[in-house]
Amino acid sequence: MADAGPGPLAGAAESFDANFGELLAWYSSWPGGELRRDAELQLAWSGVRFRATNTAALSDLAPASATGRIDEAVAWLSARTDRWRWLVGPTSRPVDLEERLIAAGLRQVSDGAGMALDMGDRPTGWGSRADEPPPYGLTIEPVVDAAGLDRWRVVQQRGLGLDDEATEAWFVAHRRPGFDPALPLRNWVASLNGVAVAAAALFVGAGVAGIYNVCTVPEARGRGIGGAVTAAALDEGAARGFRLAVLGSSDMGYPVYRRLGFREVSRVRSYALL
Repeated sequence: MADAGPGPLAGAAESFDANFGELLAWYSSWPGGELRRDAELQLAWSGVRFRATNTAALSDLAPASATGRIDEAVAWLSARTDRWRWLVGPTSRPVDLEERLIAAGLRQVSDGAGMALDMGDRPTGWGSRADEPPPYGLTIEPVVDAAGLDRWRVVQQRGLGLDDEATEAWFVAHRRPGFDPALPLRNWVASLNGVAVAAAALFVGAGVAGIYNVCTVPEARGRGIGGAVTAAALDEGAARGFRLAVLGSSDMGYPVYRRLGFREVSRVRSYALL
C-alpha cells in the first residue's frame, strides 16, 4: 500500500512515472530506435528485441478515443517487435485503461511497487552501511569502459535469469551510448573478491534520480550487496544535487529498499501480448 502522504514525498508517484518515461525515451533515442509521442501517449522502440525497453507509456487517453488509440499503439509496436509492454502507473488514463488493454488482448505480466526516498534526510555516512557492514572483499565501481560492461552483462544475465538472445539485446542497449560519466544513465557493478555479483543503475531525468536494473546473482543474495550497490548509485544522484530518488521494486527487492529508507508511493503494472 502506498504510504507517501503529504510532505517531502508528495508528488513522488508522478515523478516516478515521468522519470521512467524519460528513461524509455532515452533508450529509443539511439541509432535503430524510434520514438513517437504526443500529449496522450508515448511509444518507444529501442531498436533491440528486449521487452523492458520497448513500451507504450505515459498514457493520458481521452475516454472517447482510447480504444482506437490502444489499437493503433498495439499495431505500431507489434510491427517492430514481439517484445514490448504497456506500462500502467498512477498517472495513466483513462481510469479503465487496464480493462481496455485486457479487452485488446493484452495480459498483465508484472505488478510492482513504485517507491521514493527523500535523500535530504540521509544520516551522516549513509551509503553502503545503510543496512549493515558489507561483506569483506566487496568493491563497487562505476562502469567506465567495455571491460566493465562485460562484467555488468554477466551479472545481468545471471541475476535476471536472461537467455542468451535477451542478454545480447540488453547489452546492446547499454553499449550504444558509450561511457561518458555525464550521461543521464550510469551503471555500477559490485564485486566480491574480484567476482562481479551485483549491479545497479542511476538515470537522472524529470528532476529526480531514478534507480533501475538492480540485480544480484543467486549465490550472493541475502548479504547486503544489492543494497550496497544501490546506495552507490544513490550517492551519485545526491552528488548531482537531486533531492528525490525513485525506483520500481520487485517483491524480492522490496525489503532491501525499505531498509534503505524508500517508501511505497504507487503500483506500476505492465501488460503484454502473450
